[in-house]
Amino acid sequence: MATMYRMPKLVETPQVTEVPGTMYKMPVLNKMSELDLASTYYDQTRASTQTQNGPDVAALEARQEAVLARLRHLKAQLDKVQGNKITTPSPSISAAPVLGAPAHSSPTRKSPVHDLVISANPRHPPYSLVLLRRLLKQAGSPVLAVNHMHSSVFQINDSLRAHFSDQPLAERRDHPLAFTLHWKDVTASALMVNPLRQTQICGEVNIARYISRLFPLASPFNYEAIGSFPTIAETDQLLDQLSRQLSSSSNNKERQAALRMLNGRLGKNTFLMGCSCGIADVLAWSLVKQLGLDIGAPSNVAKWYKYLTSMAGLELESATPESKHPSESNMEKSNLQQVRTEAKKQEASPKSAKVTIRDTAKKSPSVANGDATKKSPAIANGVDIKKPHMDRAGLESYLKSLGIKYQVTDHEEVFTVEALMKCVKEKNIPGLHMKNLFLKDKKRKDLYLLSARHDAEVKLSDVAKQVGVKELRFADESVMLDVIGVAQGCVTPFALANDTEQKVTFLLDSVALDSSHAYVNFHPLSNAATLGVSPQDLRKFLGATGHQPKLLNFA
Repeated sequence: MATMYRMPKLVETPQVTEVPGTMYKMPVLNKMSELDLASTYYDQTRASTQTQNGPDVAALEARQEAVLARLRHLKAQLDKVQGNKITTPSPSISAAPVLGAPAHSSPTRKSPVHDLVISANPRHPPYSLVLLRRLLKQAGSPVLAVNHMHSSVFQINDSLRAHFSDQPLAERRDHPLAFTLHWKDVTASALMVNPLRQTQICGEVNIARYISRLFPLASPFNYEAIGSFPTIAETDQLLDQLSRQLSSSSNNKERQAALRMLNGRLGKNTFLMGCSCGIADVLAWSLVKQLGLDIGAPSNVAKWYKYLTSMAGLELESATPESKHPSESNMEKSNLQQVRTEAKKQEASPKSAKVTIRDTAKKSPSVANGDATKKSPAIANGVDIKKPHMDRAGLESYLKSLGIKYQVTDHEEVFTVEALMKCVKEKNIPGLHMKNLFLKDKKRKDLYLLSARHDAEVKLSDVAKQVGVKELRFADESVMLDVIGVAQGCVTPFALANDTEQKVTFLLDSVALDSSHAYVNFHPLSNAATLGVSPQDLRKFLGATGHQPKLLNFA
């Protein structure tokens, strides 16, 4: 017995059951060749049903051609907007590559204006653009220069903006190249190469490298085109070293090392890389000008700086002792002597004498008690007969004799920075405001006058390290009165005009020489007023008195 139960057959089933080979069948729209490969994967019936292309294939091909044509049209419009369309050479024409050849955006091509959009901080202006613009014009590529002020910047010196713009503004279409400078509160200068793709080149050194490729192949400023590989490598190394040691974040020791390096190179050759001015000279000149290192620079650097300043079409902001013409030096000494003679005559009257010793009487008990002759032989009847010091009126006369423009605001007497800034706010006095300290070296008794921005954190230990002395402390008021002729609360760099023997070393916060400030403000030998001059005129005043500042950095 094969089974336990037998069941009767109720439904008759066919002998062969066909099972489908695929879940969904789709028609073949195209074939790779005359050989239909569909039969390899599908049954013969499906392959045989599509022997030629149908109307669906033709519609798809027409749609594809329309899309491709539209893409070509859009690309042509994009090239026109960029002004950067490159014509592909014929395959039959072969051109050997040239080392250092200009980029396709070179202004020597007949193309729309190539606009270099550069963002820069007015506290560190990229002066290299001023010089490169003149050099490109001499090379046959005139450059249109315009600049705009971003909302992150509140005020810019008009003379600074004039350096970076054409006056009057020329026609853009007449220039193959344009420098559009945007003054922004940025940490480093940046060049927008492609605004559509937001491609940037950061740092003034790299911007100078980029612009150097826009010069003709034979130009010494296109160092990658004319130089050998060792020369190119040496130039790049020098550019990086200058950018690192002469940056706004470098310390005074690094900057002095860079100046010594520049002085050594310029002692061997006229320019940094030989007998021809190159891109390294342009960058170095710009960085030296930004940081105000031309003041008191070594002799070789001073001569080189003066030459490049004339190349850029700018005037020297202050003449260094090495580059100053003897007649100019004698003229400044004559002006200073004339002002001192006038001050001496004014002090001969009792009224002037009273004004001159007003602050001294408050601070010096010996003078207040009428015992000035016994305690200080230099003073008789309230008048300094040993060395007549300049007062506020004499200072303003001296500034006018130097051709220095200034603004002065009277206010109540102040003895602290907080009281000063309260007056500044009430009187709405524009510009950078400084605080001043009169110091001495504990060991050698050298004298220093320190000027820093009003909100800077000044630690005498840190200042001593930057100056290179062991310890600094406050100098006595009697020494202050004798050397610079002002009392406590009236310390100011303008008092250096009284230091005819140049006993005082001037220490200056480097921000005071930034061209972005319309005015730098100090007391005019009296703490009952505030007088402001431009950074350029401050340089001029210090050059006239013979006090070249030692620049310091504060956090």
